[in-house]
Amino acid sequence: QGFEGFPGGFKMNFNGGGADPFESMFSDFFGGGQNRAASRDIQTSVQLTLHEVAKGAARTVSIPEMITQDPRTGRKTTHKSREVSVDLPAGVEDGQRMRVAGEGMRAGKQAGSLYITVEVVADPRFKRVGNDLVTTVELSIVDAALGGVASAPTLDGEVEVKVRGATQFGDQLRMRGRGLPELNSSRKGDLFVQFRVTVPKNLTPRQRELLEEFNAEELARET
Repeated sequence: QGFEGFPGGFKMNFNGGGADPFESMFSDFFGGGQNRAASRDIQTSVQLTLHEVAKGAARTVSIPEMITQDPRTGRKTTHKSREVSVDLPAGVEDGQRMRVAGEGMRAGKQAGSLYITVEVVADPRFKRVGNDLVTTVELSIVDAALGGVASAPTLDGEVEVKVRGATQFGDQLRMRGRGLPELNSSRKGDLFVQFRVTVPKNLTPRQRELLEEFNAEELARET
């Protein structure tokens, strides 16, 4: 999808996949048999956190000085180092490429494009599924059985969620609109809170006694 109206009048396009940004940071100035416009393109990458993906972020890309040589004439051209400021919209995905037209290497009156590949840094609290987020919250066997309140992470901080009685391992709670925004849209994904019931490793004699009584009653109910 195309993006217009960013600071500096940049024209930006996002494409899924594309060339590996680490394969070659800078294209050859004149590639044999390649399109000249494409050979003036520059490739680099930026890293974003999930929180920045949710809100959008600004980045300054540093382009070092480069010297290129025309293989036909042997003429060398020095391209001075410079910085390019870009705004990355909310909702971008890992691996997407942004095109900034006119910010590649210049040859006379023409210039290539700057391609920026987005790398989203993994957040151990969340798993991203499209625009939805999934997180895991641990519950004690008491809270799982009787219900209660638990703390769940969101991109805006911790929130309290109600836990229903008789919650089973793997049950989940859906928090609408707490996921990531859809690129170039006002729609947002959801946050799914999955519950994981934990069993205490060290029981006191009294706790063990109570659990044995509970187990005896359960067995009696089944007969």
